[in-house]
Amino acid sequence: MRKHSSNRNGISHGCSLVIRGIVKKQMTLFAAFATAIFALSISAESFIVKDGKPLAEIVIAENPPRSVPIAAEQLQYYIQRISGAKLQIVNKATSAFPVKIYVGKSSYTDKMGINDKGLKYGAYKIISGKDSLVLLGHDADFTPYKTYVGLEKGRRKNYDDWDVVTKGKFYNPMIKGRYCKSLKLWASDARGSFNAVCGFLRKLGVRWYFPGEIGEIVPEKQNISIPKVNKTVHPDFAFRNLYFYYVDFHRGSREEVLWQMRLGLNDGKETIGIGSGFGHGLQNVLVRDKSDPTRFAIFDGKRNVKPPKGVGMPCLSSGSLFKATLKYARVVFDTYPDQRMIDIGPPDGYGSLCQCPLCKEKGTFDRGWSGRMSDYVWDFVNRVAKELYKSHPDRVVNVIAYSGYKQPPLKIDEMSPNLTITICRWRSNFTDPEVKRKSHELTDAWLKKLPSKEIYIWDYYLCNRRTGPWVGVPAYFPHVASEDLKFLKGKSKGEFIEISRNHYTWNVPWHALAVNHLNSYVTARLYWNADLDIEKLLKEYYDKFYGPAAEQMKAFVDYSEANWPRAIKEVKVIDEMRRLITSARKAAGEGIYGKRVQMLVEYMKPLVAKRAKLAQGRKNVPELIVKDLGKAKLKLDGRLDEPFWKDLKTHVLKNPLTGGKASVNTTFKVAWAGDSLYFGIVCHDPNMKELNIGSKEDGNTNIFNGDEIELLLDPPAHSYYQIAFSPSGAMLDLDRAKGINTKWASQITVASQINSGDWTLEMVVPIAGESQEALDSLLGISAGKPTAKSPWYFNLCRQRWHGKTRELSTFSPTGIDGFHVILKFAKIYVKE
Repeated sequence: MRKHSSNRNGISHGCSLVIRGIVKKQMTLFAAFATAIFALSISAESFIVKDGKPLAEIVIAENPPRSVPIAAEQLQYYIQRISGAKLQIVNKATSAFPVKIYVGKSSYTDKMGINDKGLKYGAYKIISGKDSLVLLGHDADFTPYKTYVGLEKGRRKNYDDWDVVTKGKFYNPMIKGRYCKSLKLWASDARGSFNAVCGFLRKLGVRWYFPGEIGEIVPEKQNISIPKVNKTVHPDFAFRNLYFYYVDFHRGSREEVLWQMRLGLNDGKETIGIGSGFGHGLQNVLVRDKSDPTRFAIFDGKRNVKPPKGVGMPCLSSGSLFKATLKYARVVFDTYPDQRMIDIGPPDGYGSLCQCPLCKEKGTFDRGWSGRMSDYVWDFVNRVAKELYKSHPDRVVNVIAYSGYKQPPLKIDEMSPNLTITICRWRSNFTDPEVKRKSHELTDAWLKKLPSKEIYIWDYYLCNRRTGPWVGVPAYFPHVASEDLKFLKGKSKGEFIEISRNHYTWNVPWHALAVNHLNSYVTARLYWNADLDIEKLLKEYYDKFYGPAAEQMKAFVDYSEANWPRAIKEVKVIDEMRRLITSARKAAGEGIYGKRVQMLVEYMKPLVAKRAKLAQGRKNVPELIVKDLGKAKLKLDGRLDEPFWKDLKTHVLKNPLTGGKASVNTTFKVAWAGDSLYFGIVCHDPNMKELNIGSKEDGNTNIFNGDEIELLLDPPAHSYYQIAFSPSGAMLDLDRAKGINTKWASQITVASQINSGDWTLEMVVPIAGESQEALDSLLGISAGKPTAKSPWYFNLCRQRWHGKTRELSTFSPTGIDGFHVILKFAKIYVKE
């Protein structure tokens, strides 16, 4: 290993001398040395470094943008890492060294006729001459506006200047954050020349797979020649934002931020602007000004002005909200000339239609979960966009196609030409070909609908969160990413991807990037060239990053990519993953390769722990044995007062977290008759005057906003169904086998009664047979009669709203403050 003067952050000691000029006295120290170099028999002009000796100097402008000295320092540092030779960084070219490497725009590149014209979105040039090399892109300093607000502990502050400008109480979308103190660099500082330096270093064999020294590949070479090159590199995707939780630009360490910069990312100043153009922008209109209740949706007869959580949900038929949104958007555009895009989409969690008379009948529930609110939401968005196009034709409006308004509207013939959209999806789910096909069809449908043809992607690489079903699962999807980005090339303008990272308070031994660094690296490389040979890219990764364990790691990643969605359910998948990673760990040995594989061993420990529970199956869950009443009949009226129910056992719902007594009493009886299950449910309530009825119509997701009963069914042939019931008797059917499918119909019949001290339900759950899904996947419960040899699993759950408090109860405790834990479902079968 060569010894050289450097610090652990990847910046040479003394590089602070570079920032605004190099002390001229240093140059005299190299004159004698340079004279000796010229005496070498091989032409010095062909080499940057020869036999470990420097033959070049790095030249930057006297007053360059902030990112340029950092780019020069990176070049200096890695050249020294590669060869042992430390190149000097100067503001004025000297005669001490024959070769000049020009980083960024300067008077020298101006004389050569090389400029940054046309180098948008981080594009760059690498141009060589006989004794020169130019590494140049567009570089510019970002300056915050006075009206930017501060960011402290997640809260925005200092609104005085902003309120004076707006003459209102809007949330300010421009935050005085995203500044890396250690680098003295803003995320919005253009850094094309930094990309050029990284591009050149990659040609020399340098790789940055993972933050810090453990993730670096730096080859050793005695000689570095000037390449014969004249190329301009443009990215295939303009907007390239990998958002790493907890370590983004203003919170990450120096080395962390440098690693993200080396990936060639771009936060979108030229596409979006200087502030956030994506993400639930209507909250900026609603969160600080609640003076007009008509801007807020009505749920169960009440305006959603101050909900228990969130900012309050909008009524998109409100004329007041329309005017306020238009004013907000115009104020932002007028105040921030560099802001190209503004988001006016509903707040996060917006999934239910307002129940006021103006909004009634505007839902399209027959279009399924992702289209049930499309025409309602996009009508509002389109009307605002059209007005903004009149006053600001050079700016654009963006809204996330998300949740119940993911699909394009059907009733809007002409979308405004300034409207752009961001499609929200999960690339990792594209291991299922059907999910990928539907997502690609959705993209094409939006492109056909939008005159602007401007589409972005919002994605999630979040399989490695601290909690949830996927903790410890090696969720690799590099081939999926390659296929998807090839499809999106020329269609999408870029992506925002949320990527999970460790938070210091988690106190976990594993690193969230143990797996996800490969997904992130591959995605970042494909942003620049979606047509890269993925097999070649991966082979290089295995060889360079895992060395002697390359073959074993390829087998591990290939198997994991093909099977990771099954790992949370199948012991044999976990066992094979363990076998493969154990083999790789043995082949890696000790040292750097062993450390890299060991990160995966640590990462998978939660999955290994889960294996034991999977092996046990659904043990220690309640068992409900159902009495067969033969051909008994029931008059379905919701009263539970017929002989049908008389001799059946009464079951009680419990606290889902503790298994103890629930806050309010809920009982039920169940029986089998004919070919159906029958449930009779009594929901006691000491305060029936405040009963919260979310919906009175079937298929309306507002059911979830009120008091409700949920029946979760997991028969052997299908996992799983969710049916929700309102006290009104309204019902919502959901097939959750692949996402959330509201087009499925359970064929359940139900009757309800609202009484003085309780509300009751009677329901008949018909069983369609095990082959039903093959016959008609949208109709009926695909299952046979539950028996001791072939039982079902289920849970019966209740949600009660007591004022602002949400109270839950379940038949089988889930261990969480929620219902959907399949392994905690109770066993149910009919007594023979």
